[in-house]
Amino acid sequence: MGFCVRALVARVIGLLFAVVAIVSEAAGPERVASYDRALWPEAIDTPERFDRASRQEILSFAKVMQSTPLGDASAISLFTGVKKPDIDSVHRWQEKTRQRLVSNYRAAGGVANSWDDLQAAALLPLEASANERWQRVAEGFHLTYLYEQVRLAALFPAITSEILPLDGLELTGAELPDRHFALSFDDGPSLPGQTDKTLEVLRAQEVGAFFFVLGEKLEQRLASSTAEQMRQLYASQCLGSHGYRHASHQKLGSWRDSLEQTGQLIRQIAPGRQSVEPWFRPPYGQRSLELVGYLNERGGRLVLWNIDSQDWNGKMQPEAIRNRLMTLMLLWRSGIVLFHDIHPRARQVLPELLGFVRAGGGEVEDCRDLIMRWAGERGSPLS
Repeated sequence: MGFCVRALVARVIGLLFAVVAIVSEAAGPERVASYDRALWPEAIDTPERFDRASRQEILSFAKVMQSTPLGDASAISLFTGVKKPDIDSVHRWQEKTRQRLVSNYRAAGGVANSWDDLQAAALLPLEASANERWQRVAEGFHLTYLYEQVRLAALFPAITSEILPLDGLELTGAELPDRHFALSFDDGPSLPGQTDKTLEVLRAQEVGAFFFVLGEKLEQRLASSTAEQMRQLYASQCLGSHGYRHASHQKLGSWRDSLEQTGQLIRQIAPGRQSVEPWFRPPYGQRSLELVGYLNERGGRLVLWNIDSQDWNGKMQPEAIRNRLMTLMLLWRSGIVLFHDIHPRARQVLPELLGFVRAGGGEVEDCRDLIMRWAGERGSPLS
């Protein structure tokens, strides 16, 4: 292990170990990853520059992954603060991630046919566009992001999340082609205010996004707005269910009632007057195989994400959220982005973020096109 990465690992483990006693395992991570993208010494304004930056982010994450000891329960516990980590889930996540990184590196123009090839590439001198100062900061980002990911894997499946699928029909973002991204927004609608302003930004950018609404909030909004007004509000967007209340649906005894109540409310305002089960985004990503099977039988789909904006986090200012998202887009190269339309931060970063994707040769997919593609012969449950 190189001195730089070894020192970063030791520092992060020390910090995390210090907070284990006071941080609940089910709560969010103590630290989240972001760094100043201005340290990358060239504008990412062409597909070639997107790929160049992408290669270096992939190599940086791969280097940190390889250098961080996660071989047994004690090492995983020390790194994540999870007292009884699920070793199999961590190793499953490692293997899945290694495969994805090798594939992404090739898509970015790099040469690697295996994890060993990627590790060898990570030891080569930096490309001319990078520098050692950027490398040090980037490795810090990726070490913190590794902590975020491994922590979720260590808790899985006792606490389910977006980190791993439960079955082959859940949508995670990995289904999207290279450089293609989809936007999703949870927890709305707000009373007239935040949600409306976010929708204005999306309309101005001509983007159709997924909105996973809470039944109780939709009910509150319908008390002061007509169904037709709500249909117009969400025109060109895609409505899905986030459950009736923002509660974990993994062990919720009334999860069927939660889905059915919210589905009835959504059907009142859905532009296409849908007649089947709305697609579902579980709060916190927490769900059960029984719930997934219930949705599949009724023509619904469970929609997760693989790029978390952390826009709900009060510690994250818009610039930090934008920098985090750009870095994760360079790393994963495709996926579903998680936002929350009840907070202003998402719309504050959207115009620049969309410009970044488009300048780099990417595409923000319209949710309606994705539904037609993903729903297949079952038809479109959202419209």
